[in-house]
Amino acid sequence: MRPTRARDLIAVAVAFGVLGYLLLWWAYRSIPTLPRTASVSVLMIGAIELQVASLTRRRLEGRPGTRPILPLTVARLAALAKASSVVGAALAGIWAGVFGYTMPRTGEFPTAGGDALTAGLGLAAAMVLLTGGLILERVCRVKKR
Repeated sequence: MRPTRARDLIAVAVAFGVLGYLLLWWAYRSIPTLPRTASVSVLMIGAIELQVASLTRRRLEGRPGTRPILPLTVARLAALAKASSVVGAALAGIWAGVFGYTMPRTGEFPTAGGDALTAGLGLAAAMVLLTGGLILERVCRVKKR
């Protein structure tokens, strides 16, 4: 498995951002207000991944008070990290598209201001997930000797 490249994540984010913007352009009048708590689960998963990255780093370094970690577990964590970074980029793109659509229309639609705030919170949560995935992937890399 190759390390995640920034250009791949940017491409995913841009594609999903355009898709999200076009979807809202087509159907914004007919959808309900976006729930403010939509990004809480994404934020929690990102925070958990950051914690797992810290614990995995300590275990791989063999610090006192830690048990060794199985190589298969590290491989599974690396796969989770790669998937999380791609999902984080996709969510960041979608939320950026929602933010880009709703922010200039706060006077046009009564719910656009609240949806723009929700999109900003979602974008921040997606960035935490993206960062957690990238850090966990970096921790799981095999060091060259």
